[in-house]
Amino acid sequence: MAERKPSQIFLSRGGVLIPTSGGNLQLGIPPETIKDTMRIEGGVPRTFIVPKAMFDVQHGVALAEMEFPVYYNFFFRKSKTRIVCSEKQRKRIETVIAEALFGPAEVDPVLEFACGEYTPGFTDLKAEMSYFRKSMIEGRCADLGDLIEFCVPDRRGKAAFGETEVRFDRRGNIRVYDRGKKIASFGGDAPVMVRKTPLARVSLGFQPPIFGVTTLGAGHGFDPGADTSGLILWVNRRGIMVDPPVNSTEKLAALGVSPKRIDKIILTHCHADHDAGTLQKIFQEGKIHLYTTRTIYGSFMKKAAALTGIEAGLLERLVDFYPVCIGKPVIIGGGAFHFHYTLHTIPTIAIQASLSGKSLVYSSDTMNDPNFIQQLYADGVLTKNRRDFLLNFPWDRDLVFHEAGVPPIHTPMSYLCSLPEDVRKRMYLVHVNPDSVPDGCGLRIAPTGLANTVDLGASPMPREEAVEMLEAFSGVEWFGQMPLTKAREFLLAASVTHHRASDIIFSKGDAGEAFCIVMSGEIDIVLEDRILTTYDAGGYFGEKCLFSDEARTATARAKTDVKLLSIRKEEMLNLIRGTAAESLLRQIADFQNVELRDAVKDNQILDSLSSTQKTRLHGLIRPFPGTLHTGDVIASKGSDARCVYMIREGRVDVYHRRSRIATLSRGDLFGVKKIFRPKEKNFSFVAGEKTALYFIEQDGLRRYMEDNPGVYVKLYHSPY
Repeated sequence: MAERKPSQIFLSRGGVLIPTSGGNLQLGIPPETIKDTMRIEGGVPRTFIVPKAMFDVQHGVALAEMEFPVYYNFFFRKSKTRIVCSEKQRKRIETVIAEALFGPAEVDPVLEFACGEYTPGFTDLKAEMSYFRKSMIEGRCADLGDLIEFCVPDRRGKAAFGETEVRFDRRGNIRVYDRGKKIASFGGDAPVMVRKTPLARVSLGFQPPIFGVTTLGAGHGFDPGADTSGLILWVNRRGIMVDPPVNSTEKLAALGVSPKRIDKIILTHCHADHDAGTLQKIFQEGKIHLYTTRTIYGSFMKKAAALTGIEAGLLERLVDFYPVCIGKPVIIGGGAFHFHYTLHTIPTIAIQASLSGKSLVYSSDTMNDPNFIQQLYADGVLTKNRRDFLLNFPWDRDLVFHEAGVPPIHTPMSYLCSLPEDVRKRMYLVHVNPDSVPDGCGLRIAPTGLANTVDLGASPMPREEAVEMLEAFSGVEWFGQMPLTKAREFLLAASVTHHRASDIIFSKGDAGEAFCIVMSGEIDIVLEDRILTTYDAGGYFGEKCLFSDEARTATARAKTDVKLLSIRKEEMLNLIRGTAAESLLRQIADFQNVELRDAVKDNQILDSLSSTQKTRLHGLIRPFPGTLHTGDVIASKGSDARCVYMIREGRVDVYHRRSRIATLSRGDLFGVKKIFRPKEKNFSFVAGEKTALYFIEQDGLRRYMEDNPGVYVKLYHSPY
């Protein structure tokens, strides 16, 4: 653990500030940490130390998100940012910053346009990126050396600058000296993120609109008092996140909005104030549908691979990518979407959406000033096709979300203030600071939060309850793979009931008569005043009653107002008979019990999963036959194990080259590393006392992890 001294400041967004005679240093650079240091004496550091781990798997955020500190030091202070890191880290950081500052090195967007270069608004991305890059430094294109200087430790692990020295040892431990005196030390595995108390869950009973917008954040990357710009577009009551701000997904979950209700993301571009929360959402729960252009997706994956240390090819398996085509509509959630490239430093898309005769547009980051656009055309940067398209911005939409900021990479406020009154009445500003909005201009900043959701008043979709029922059913992974012919059978069998908070849905000892899926709200499963688990939207229970006449083993109590989908036992069995769902539910019914729940709870990674994720995992975990005794070898170095093990009770010792290097206890996993690195044969596992185990087949766990990207990332760097 880090030595907590008055001279060290643990920042609220993560990272540790270390004052020195030469100015502040910072260890760990999570997203938006600059918003903390802008308020602290000494301000934003010029020097940053990259920790051993460049990605925090528990929080789903990078710890080397250097983009905004680099911007700040370069544009405001006219100085370089010093980064203290290893040579391997240097290459990864260079990849991230180059992609964010200058965009992808190679672009060929022709195939992204419906009619190639003849598509209205066809974009010469290379020419536009080159223009903005040249504008950073007069007379030539800027390069990384103009903005950053790396300080890589020498062979002795020392990195010196001025009167400060940072020393690293082989285990990643860090010591900081100033004028020859040690002022700070950190263990190699010491967390740089502040452990936060889980947000209190307060259900607002929020009902998403048929078509509308919730603003998650309306600020910019240098605004300490606001979350960065991000939206939820509600289409047929399902959410599509647009550039979600960091931590927005956990805030929504705390307000009762299930992650399963928001399973799509539109990524507009790869600046850190737009894509850092995207990466976090991808690692939350279940596979995300990601919509953007191939150019932006490639850039995002390149950054994500460098930040997480996981190859891009593996990361791509964790996301369902849907490339958008510019110049023709894309149907998402039943709404019609159009996209076009904006005028920005790196490839960026704007969004238009329509449903039931209502429409909206989101500009994303752009320089949308006609005079500037005309000048770029005169300078030969833009073609006539591109100029005319940009000058024809769709101001006539029912709702306009537009950014404003500092030219030449953002739209000047003065231009937006000059727009006709009827346009300004339909416009909400994002990416702005309240102080930049002139009094009396008729413009307003988008209000944030669920309570301020803008409803466009679209007509309800036909057969809405049937659609909602099908969504709840197909949202359970194995039901979603059932043939379409089962839909009629399901709708005839299922019923929907409503329950008030504190209602008892069934009690322990009641006959098990139905399988249930939560459509909205939360339900506690209670045994003798102990809450075993809580299910929210998409959660399901009652699988035991399908395969036995055993009475209910616990009580189900509504934690909030609940809408519940139920299917009676006989009808459910008939529905799933002969499908994969039948065998999977049977496994859960056979093996899920209090003992297994407690073992999972003792595993820090698995305990962080949602109740639905745990239920599915329980179907993969089986008791290992027999009991192991002290000295029994479970898996030896070089063995071709096909299973991953979890300790049910007892102790397991880990050996490397005949030396015991670790001792594992209840809930700990081992054998995971073989999934990712099957050729490594470094460890042996031996029972340290009388021990009982669970086991999971590798193939089953691999499929589970690919369906749950956050679990994949958390287990990827597993030591055993």
